[in-house]
Amino acid sequence: MKQKLIIIALLLGITSTAMTAQILKRDKWECKVFAGYNLGGTSPLPLPAEIRKINSWNPRITGTVAFHVTRWITPDWGLTTGLAIDVKGMKISADVKYMYTRLEVGEGDNTGIFSGTFSGKNETTVQNGYIVLPLLATWRPKEAWTFRLGGYFATCQSRKFEGSASDGYIRSGGPTGDRINIEQATFDFSEEVRKVDAGLMASADYFFTKKMAVFGQLSWGLVPIFPEDFEGLSYKMYNIYFSLGLAYRL
Repeated sequence: MKQKLIIIALLLGITSTAMTAQILKRDKWECKVFAGYNLGGTSPLPLPAEIRKINSWNPRITGTVAFHVTRWITPDWGLTTGLAIDVKGMKISADVKYMYTRLEVGEGDNTGIFSGTFSGKNETTVQNGYIVLPLLATWRPKEAWTFRLGGYFATCQSRKFEGSASDGYIRSGGPTGDRINIEQATFDFSEEVRKVDAGLMASADYFFTKKMAVFGQLSWGLVPIFPEDFEGLSYKMYNIYFSLGLAYRL
């Protein structure tokens, strides 16, 4: 009888140890999936003097889908990485003055491609798709709240940066160049958008159930979307977007 009790005790001990190891392992790793909507813009910082007035802004159909893995080093602190598909874009209309650009004019007395300072109405459409790899420090002060701060690296898989110019004129070659009236012209800089992006990322989750959370995420690009030798615009532009959506803990 004593031997049976010893065997049962040993089996219970082994089982308990195995279960505890599994619980600890599960507690150290956390997986989540996210889906959200992107709001923001691909914008110069600060807004240059050439942009005199923003007439309209449309976020278009943009969003993010992500999978995150967190390794908890302590109960409160961890490291998060993962993979995301991120579509960033906008459509914006503005009045501009002396904005250096490159336009293709297909109608009127002067046709062709002109580089110079444009004054008039500008409409730009941006829609770029990225695969994003984040690396974030993670803090969980309470069971319901999680905060993350760090950086990201992204590769651009689809590129769109195009628009139109109207109701104005361009000074070919610069401010003192020949004046060419523009009723309607177009530009397409899609192929010149950088294939990489990198910047800062900050986000927060609030779990309203054990599995479901609302999340907000800010990604602030530090790499201009056009290379240094790009001559289509005289100022640098960056991806600055805020995502809002739902997360699910696996």
